[in-house]
Amino acid sequence: MAEIEVGDVVLAMGATGRFHAVVSGVRLGRLAVERCDGRPSGPLSPRDVVTVYKAAGAPSAEPPRVRQLRPSGQLRLDLE
Repeated sequence: MAEIEVGDVVLAMGATGRFHAVVSGVRLGRLAVERCDGRPSGPLSPRDVVTVYKAAGAPSAEPPRVRQLRPSGQLRLDLE
């Protein structure tokens, strides 16, 4: 699943069914969202998110950001 960030549009499952919302914040592992239909919504669990829509935007000239790998018991980094 994609990483959910502030400003992303999500399709979520609630008590009244599915709805679209914009993520306005993240706090204590819960998502604060503003529903697109104007109804009130409390904090949302990431498990309730069905789909995440990311803005494609224009391509940038800088190379894509890649997370640094960390060595673990199963992974040994070879930096040669």
